[in-house]
Order: sequence, then C-alpha cells, then structure tokens
Amino acid sequence: MHNSIRRNMVRALGIAGLTVLGLQGCATENAREGNAFPDPGDAWVEGGTYVNLENLRKMRVGISKDQVRGLLGSPHFSEGLIGVHEWNYIFHLPQGGGSYRVCQYQVGFDDDMLAEGLHWRDGECAALLEPPSLEASSEPQRMTLAADTLFDFDSSGLTHEGQQEVAALAERIRETFASPDIVVIGYTDRIGSEAYNLTLSEQRAAAVRRALINQSVSPGAVRSMGLGEGHPVVDCPASRVTPQVKACLRPNRRVEVEVTERSTL
Repeated sequence: MHNSIRRNMVRALGIAGLTVLGLQGCATENAREGNAFPDPGDAWVEGGTYVNLENLRKMRVGISKDQVRGLLGSPHFSEGLIGVHEWNYIFHLPQGGGSYRVCQYQVGFDDDMLAEGLHWRDGECAALLEPPSLEASSEPQRMTLAADTLFDFDSSGLTHEGQQEVAALAERIRETFASPDIVVIGYTDRIGSEAYNLTLSEQRAAAVRRALINQSVSPGAVRSMGLGEGHPVVDCPASRVTPQVKACLRPNRRVEVEVTERSTL
C-alpha cells in the first residue's frame, strides 16, 4: 500500500512539473473567471490604452515588476506598485478591419515579486496576440505597424524597436513570398497642418522602405508613399489637442505594408 501511495505521489509531482514547464514559455495562460477581475469602470486610466503588441508578446512568467512596467506601463487600477501581488490592465487589441477589441489583462506576482500568472478575462483576446501570417496569393496581404512604436514623436528616424519590427516583417515576407511586390504606405493623425503631415508620412514610409532593403529585400520589389492624415481608422472629434485625444488618435499614426506575390506569367 505504501508503494502504491508513493507511486501516485511521484506521478502527481511529475504532472505538476510538466505543467509548470509548459507555462514558463507562455505569454498568457487560460482566461480566469470574470469575477477575478476588477470592474473596468474602476480603472484610473479611463478606457484603457492601445498596447504595443510586440511588448505584450514578450511577457513571460518569471520577469520582475520593473520589466513588466517597462513592457506594459503602470497598472490601470489603483492596486499600488509596491508589495501588491496583482496588476490589472485594459488594452485595446486590433482584430482586423480597423476595429479594436477591449480586453482585460492581469499579471499575478509571487512573494519575490516575479510574474507567476498571466491571464486574460476573455480567452479570445489571447488569440489576437498571434502574429498575423502572410499567405502568398494574388490578393494583397496587409500588415499594420504602429508609428508610435516605429518612430519617436515628430520623427521619421526608426527607433531600435522599430528596426526590430521591420526586420521581423522582412523575415516573414522572405519566408512566405517567392517574388514579392511590396508597397509601404505612411499615415499620420490630424494633429498639425495637412502639408506637414503629408511630408512626415512620406518620410516615415521611405524610412521603412530603406529598412526593408537593408534586410535584403530587393530595392526593385518595394516602393513607398505617404497619405498624410487621410483614411483615418478612428475618429476623435474633440477640437482641442489633449493627451487623451492624442492617445485616442494613436491607431491613425501607422505604416501599412501591402505585399503581393508577383505573377510569373
């Protein structure tokens, strides 16, 4: 009987160990029950934020609070920063077609203040983190890159993080398309003059084009253009520019990359 109990304990510990190992490399775990999350109306960051998806994908069990803040910013509720074991966020995640889904995200910390649990209130939100796959076809495949990630404010020079994003995009294009035709299109928000925004969008699109070429994309396969503040994906009607309006307009500040497989005929 003792041997049987011992075997069952070993088996249980082995399963638990495999479960822990399986979670170590995951950015998110399964969604928790809704009542484990705070009421969105209690957030001090009204409405949440448009999170950097690449930063969100870097979330891992075992990272420190400082690392979490570096990736996601301060928590959106009034839990505090020191000594608490739970941070909560409200994020707007792109779900295609220019629309966004509002998702609640929770980070749990152990006694050493290292992340031990990463949860979504809605399990469907986790699926939105999957990098979009580019499928070779005659139809253009469109990738949208957030300008706030690619560039510093009022700048057309790629940041280090922006260079990494373009490098990852170039790799996906090389893996998916045998003979790609690439169009890079820059957009801005409505803040500033129309002429200035058009020039800035052209300069930013050209910067992404140069970065793709530096990643071994053929210069003849990629061209760029800027459309300024045209074709906005969100409308923030307030006339006075405030930090809230600027944050609301963030999705309009973007660079779109359209990729098509060239015909061999």
